Amino acid sequence: MQPSDIRANTKTAQAYLDIRKKILNGTYKVGQVITPKSIDNDYKTSNTSTQIILLRLAGEGLIKIRPITERTGLNNAAINEYKVADLNVRNRMFSSRHSGFMTDVAQENSNAHLEVKALKIQYADAEIASLLNIGEGDNIIFLRSYQYQNANTLVAISDTYLPFWYAEIMPELEKPDTDLYKLMFSLGKRPFWCTETIDIVQSTVLERGIFGMSTDDPSALLKIIRRAFDEDGSPLSVDFLTDRGDTYRLHYSFPLFADGIPEPLRDR
Repeated sequence: MQPSDIRANTKTAQAYLDIRKKILNGTYKVGQVITPKSIDNDYKTSNTSTQIILLRLAGEGLIKIRPITERTGLNNAAINEYKVADLNVRNRMFSSRHSGFMTDVAQENSNAHLEVKALKIQYADAEIASLLNIGEGDNIIFLRSYQYQNANTLVAISDTYLPFWYAEIMPELEKPDTDLYKLMFSLGKRPFWCTETIDIVQSTVLERGIFGMSTDDPSALLKIIRRAFDEDGSPLSVDFLTDRGDTYRLHYSFPLFADGIPEPLRDR
């Protein structure tokens, strides 16, 4: 179906609609590179019109914009590479939201791994103190990790705040295969319930740089606040996750009625 806001009698619109049709009907294959020069040659469009076409296709999720990191051949002067997107969302990284990142996604993705970027003791500000049910200014542990889909694709940044009783196992938190929730059991804690709040946002310039995204990439980010509780409703950890929305499929399960939620956690 043709987008309703397109004026089909212009050269730019005709080029856009033809490329769009070729992507949707499979003439252009997933991963195929579409260069601005090829559009200029095939449709006799201007440089400005070509960029409008590519950005519109990217906004529809039909192509992926990647920053060029290696300069070769015709790409010497280019900033971005444009590839036909995989429109099958089932090919994204599947996350059932059980346990930590490695335990969760490693079942289907053997190349997934994480890197610990920061681990330190600091003071809880008002927000973190409220989320962990501790006093403002109390000692807490801050853990930042980068989560990778494969060797080169960063898919999530995790900022985790933990009560100070984790201090005795801080060396364990630095290990790349650590499961935070299993460590809780080793400390006599019993993680039982988790809540997540998700906001969909556009990435900042800083976030695009960290994720290795092009400045023209329109992909959204998922901002997730995850809180883990024990059976009594006491908070055990809080995570601020920044996930790439174009790489994840998130799967949740939950009771349909409030009385299926343990009473201490019902309003959290």
